[in-house]
Amino acid sequence: MTFFDNFASFQLIAAHRGYRAIRPENTLSAFRASIGHCHFIELDVQMSKDFVPVVIHDATLDRTSNAGAKRHQFNLHSLNVSDWTLLQLKTLDVGAWFLDTDPFATIYQKKVDPRELMRELPQTILTLEEVLLHPALRKIPINIEIKDHKRKKQDKRVAEAIGEVVTRTKSTNRVLISSFNHDYLVIVKTFLPTISTAALVDKSHPEDLVEYLSSLRVAAYHPADNLIDAELIRRLRAAGFGINVYTVNSRERQRALFAMGATAIFTDYPELL
Repeated sequence: MTFFDNFASFQLIAAHRGYRAIRPENTLSAFRASIGHCHFIELDVQMSKDFVPVVIHDATLDRTSNAGAKRHQFNLHSLNVSDWTLLQLKTLDVGAWFLDTDPFATIYQKKVDPRELMRELPQTILTLEEVLLHPALRKIPINIEIKDHKRKKQDKRVAEAIGEVVTRTKSTNRVLISSFNHDYLVIVKTFLPTISTAALVDKSHPEDLVEYLSSLRVAAYHPADNLIDAELIRRLRAAGFGINVYTVNSRERQRALFAMGATAIFTDYPELL
């Protein structure tokens, strides 16, 4: 079984960091808000100082948390996720920043009631295990993006640690593992040969793309929207790879990509077509 066997057909909508246009990204609030609006959820994983996979996009805590105000409580100078233990990370609120910054102007446009957001505070950083075991999320397929930990002590352990969590939570069949660091994909496949993986790219395609993806044994290719065209989609689909394109918020562009043969799109505004 592969990740794509979770779906009856393609043209899949993925909630990018949850429904991040109306809720703080990568939080339980954003994930719950996306249910019923997407086929699967995408989330990002960093690793704490004590080697616990945690769900947050940035390598640093300053954008989406109150770590700047809290770090002196722990005598910490760094705002790197990798320099905070899980217990320290769990003291942070990762929801209030959304109210303060209104990143998609959805509060200003009255698409979101700030009183609803306030009732959900504080939002805490989740471990990957908490997400995979949460009753509200237990059945929805999930794309886990492993963030790059190069030049950090977590680099050699992050892929294996995520594989262990996936195994322990019995989530192998509903999980897709992706990363810009393709070495992680190879490591994950070593420990979990049946798990589905996907290669992320943002600037350019690897040379001899079909052969390269075959060597990684990935199930899918995740290119940035500006890198993709109909011929490439046709060639990769013919070779048996899924093509999941990010980040596409235009409904017109979504339909165009699906018409070309894309299998999924990642969007900040998940709505089933």
